[in-house]
Amino acid sequence: MVRIGVEVEPRDEAAFLGTVGGQPWQTQSLGEGRYDVRVAVSGATLGSTRAALAEFHRTLNRDGAGVRVLFAARLRPRLSPSRRYLVMPRGWMTERRWLAAPVRGLMAWRARGTIQAASLAEAGARLADFADRNPEAGSPDDLTVVGPPDRPGATSPAPDAAPVDLLDDWRFLLATALLIGAGAVAVGLRVTVWRPEGITLGAAIAFLVAIPCLFGVWQMLRRIPEGRINTWLPLGLTALAAPSAIALSNFSQDVYLEAFGISSGEVTPTGAGRLFALGNTLPLVLFALLVSLGLFGLLQYFHLSSRGHFRLLQWLMVVIVVVLYGLTAVVVLLERDTERGLAHVADYQDEGGPAQSYVGVRPSVVCVEPGKDPVNRIGPPLTTDRPVLYFGGANNVDLLWDREEGLTKVTRFSVSLTPVTNLNSDCPEPEAAE
Repeated sequence: MVRIGVEVEPRDEAAFLGTVGGQPWQTQSLGEGRYDVRVAVSGATLGSTRAALAEFHRTLNRDGAGVRVLFAARLRPRLSPSRRYLVMPRGWMTERRWLAAPVRGLMAWRARGTIQAASLAEAGARLADFADRNPEAGSPDDLTVVGPPDRPGATSPAPDAAPVDLLDDWRFLLATALLIGAGAVAVGLRVTVWRPEGITLGAAIAFLVAIPCLFGVWQMLRRIPEGRINTWLPLGLTALAAPSAIALSNFSQDVYLEAFGISSGEVTPTGAGRLFALGNTLPLVLFALLVSLGLFGLLQYFHLSSRGHFRLLQWLMVVIVVVLYGLTAVVVLLERDTERGLAHVADYQDEGGPAQSYVGVRPSVVCVEPGKDPVNRIGPPLTTDRPVLYFGGANNVDLLWDREEGLTKVTRFSVSLTPVTNLNSDCPEPEAAE
């Protein structure tokens, strides 16, 4: 809550009252054209005063209500001096202090209720009133109040005592920043330098980025009812994830097949292949969505999108997420799928072996027998003395890849294909033409 003191000219007073009357603000007249306006701001405490002033000025300037701001200050929260005391059957609690806390935790299920009081003595004094309001709990003589004991000589805090706000103490803020920074450095070194075997540097960086983004998503979910952009923008970003995942899965298959010399659209993917490809790219899309929503939530939480030119980031968030999806496709998928395709090609050329599957693409190992009629082909001559990889192509075209000659395209059903187990198998001699 931020308190803003304003002074209004008599000619602008009606417009000012009409504007603040339509806002969820608390307004109090102090006389002589002065008003006390309290604006609730959610998010981080730091920067809340500037965010409240930005919202206040933006609303008044939109309606043409001119005022002069005298002061603006964040109200310190008042901590409640009361504690929660359990009402238990008499005789069930130990008198020994070192056993009292564990027993309270274990036997809390037997409590007949709770009393909010500033001290144990005050809670005991209100036990009779509790029994009168809750006759099912039993007689006051059969009940006792248990809870943390009062410190010797301690008195109940005055109701108007202002608690110390640690967020106004620069020493506390500095110590908190140092602890958070040390923790981030420790986690970063653990993940990036001493990371376990099998975890890549990209996965380690993604883990570090996901930590603050999860906090940002949580804050974004809390702010959804606060405004139109907080509702529709997250929904739009989430809806964009589905078509992006499908487009990126198709792109992933095309990049992998490019290593075999197969262009985009020359292979018809199966239904199961599409699901495998979608499952391969979905984590990247979800991570991109997490970063986008987390960034939006963090900008809102730290009030960076509510003042000055930073407010433009709210409306540019859709563009940012599209660029992020594009970078994910070009950088991550292009590099990863190209390396996997080239690695499979190198394995086939050096060792042969059975066919390998990736992103829903699994070729077949076959032996080719051309037959008697001439074969229409595009590419090197057909390999008949050793197995080749067969890819089911589109437009009635079969794609045959040999580990020495490369890719050959033939008309479907123009050659005989015999399945074998792996590329190291022996193919039968082709029959001589009569």
